[in-house]
Amino acid sequence: MYSSLTTQRARLIASPGGLSAFLSTFNYTLYLLAYVESKSTPLKIRLYQLLNRTAAVPSLDGPSHIAALGSLLSSTRTTLRLFGLLPLYAWSRQLMQGPKPGQDQVLYATAVTQCLFYLTYQFLENVGVLTDNKVLPASYTSRWTARAGGKTARIFLWSYRAWLGGVLCDFVRLAREAQLERAKREKRAVGVVMTEEKAREEDRLADAKWWSQVVVPLGWAPMATQFSVEGGLPGWNLGVMGVCGFFAGLGRTSEFWAATADA
Repeated sequence: MYSSLTTQRARLIASPGGLSAFLSTFNYTLYLLAYVESKSTPLKIRLYQLLNRTAAVPSLDGPSHIAALGSLLSSTRTTLRLFGLLPLYAWSRQLMQGPKPGQDQVLYATAVTQCLFYLTYQFLENVGVLTDNKVLPASYTSRWTARAGGKTARIFLWSYRAWLGGVLCDFVRLAREAQLERAKREKRAVGVVMTEEKAREEDRLADAKWWSQVVVPLGWAPMATQFSVEGGLPGWNLGVMGVCGFFAGLGRTSEFWAATADA
């Protein structure tokens, strides 16, 4: 059992996108823990006083090691995404060949739109990261950074807006897939011969897959909106971001985990 789980974890990390999904889930889990840690100061003070039998208040103003690790992991993921244009380019080349035989036109158009959004998002994020790290000369992006005092905030703002567009495309895709699935079940009910048990199992698997996928945009949408709006959303904090990112990453990780189990 242990050997099987170890092998599955190795497959998850080695699979395309598996490492990214795992790091994302871990990263936002750290953000959530850092937020909980920041809110637990009164409890930690009380425990210290009880354990040491003193009324003295300890100093707990030091930096959070959990938050520091979360920030480091976030920077690592951003650096890894510098190569994200390569698979997006491959996806765009595939889409340029036109819809596959029998592919729904709405799903194809949604995929093309989402690919364009994600290409824009990744390109602008790369420009921002490379400019901040002095890889690109500041003169290349001065047109975008002049209004922000030489900072790349505006580049990242439009990058996140493109990301939001891509996330919203997932809702369109999932809504269309649900519509097609309903039509398929209605057609099966009147004409296709299938045992009740097999039909119920097929429906259960389809529903489970759909719900596991809808969790992803539901998690990313608030975060993408937060970063797409100048000044951000009211009430946004590290805890909310941790919860949103955790569930979005968990949805993707569970998909990759299931795929490695079948491998």
